[in-house]
Amino acid sequence: MQYITAAALALAVVGQAAPHFPPKGGYGGYPAAPAPGTGISFPTATGGVALPTGYPIYPTGSSSGFKARSDDDEEEEEDKDEDEEGSSSADEEEEEEEEESSSSDDEEESSSSDDEEESTSLSAASSGTASATATPSSSSSDDEEESTSSPAASSGAASVTATPSSTSGSSGSSSGGKIPASSGSSALDAVKTIAAGEFFDGGMVAYDRGQSCTGQSEGGDSDAVFYLEEGASLSNVIIGPNQIEGVHCFGACKLTNVWWAAVCEDAFTIKEQETGATTTIEGGGAFGAEDKVLQHNGGGTMSVSGFTVESFGKLYRSCGNCKTMYERHVIFNDITATDGKSLAGINSNYGDTATFKSVTTSGVSDICVEYEGNDTGDEPEEISSGPSDACIYSTSDVTSS
Repeated sequence: MQYITAAALALAVVGQAAPHFPPKGGYGGYPAAPAPGTGISFPTATGGVALPTGYPIYPTGSSSGFKARSDDDEEEEEDKDEDEEGSSSADEEEEEEEEESSSSDDEEESSSSDDEEESTSLSAASSGTASATATPSSSSSDDEEESTSSPAASSGAASVTATPSSTSGSSGSSSGGKIPASSGSSALDAVKTIAAGEFFDGGMVAYDRGQSCTGQSEGGDSDAVFYLEEGASLSNVIIGPNQIEGVHCFGACKLTNVWWAAVCEDAFTIKEQETGATTTIEGGGAFGAEDKVLQHNGGGTMSVSGFTVESFGKLYRSCGNCKTMYERHVIFNDITATDGKSLAGINSNYGDTATFKSVTTSGVSDICVEYEGNDTGDEPEEISSGPSDACIYSTSDVTSS
């Protein structure tokens, strides 16, 4: 009897402990639970253990398919928290990826910047090695003003610093009949005077007067680009095309690596010189002379070596009708001449001579022409051309191509 009573009590306890099921229709989409004691099983979550037939199945923790509404809310909040945590984690991952990407971009930009800086540095170094400052010497009394369109060299109160690409000496010289590149240009407002015995290195700046050529109209000393007093020296200069007279010399001058881009009335003139003095021209060249390139009005000798001339009338002319006539001499060595009428015109009746060594010509009509000069101003008469006692050369001294 006592066993029956205990069993009944257990059943009563079990009945009271049965879960509260949702109302008909269920919560949140769950189906309504069957009435207790009907013997119908409840749906069981994966992993649930079935009880003996006839007994209801109890919720088994988180694996149960049924929960109170508060549990559903907590699960939703947990899911939401998990979603937020997942979203936050994803955001953090995205931020980390963005930071990594930004860091990578910064590194690339830094690398690019470094490359640009290196390239700029290399360019600056290359530019630095190709530039120098010209500090030519000239007379302290040189008062002319200069108008510069690019770096130019000068002296006196109107001096301007030039930045030539070549240094002094023989640098910047050209071979093969081409004018070397200029390091700048300077249009002089007045003739530039190089004092007696002084030396001027132009640093391959191109100098002119900013005036158009007037053809064969004779200009004066004030129209020249450079005025060289006795014993003055000029080197590493390009005479630009905008001028009337090029360089005027007043005795025993020395020119080294001086070039004329376009000769006007003439390129170089010995205006005055003693009979025993010599003016020397070494290197350089001249282009586009309608008539004369080198004009010799004073006495003495002109010595020309390593010179290039192209498209010209006469390379050298001893004045044929000056008021004061002199015996003059010219010596040529290592000359390249292309497309011209004659290399030298001399006045044999005044004792002039022209000597040629190592001369190469192409398209040149005459090597040496003799004239009968005068001091009356009349046009000189041509006497002869070719080798003679006055025109000194042999066929081996002159090569025609």
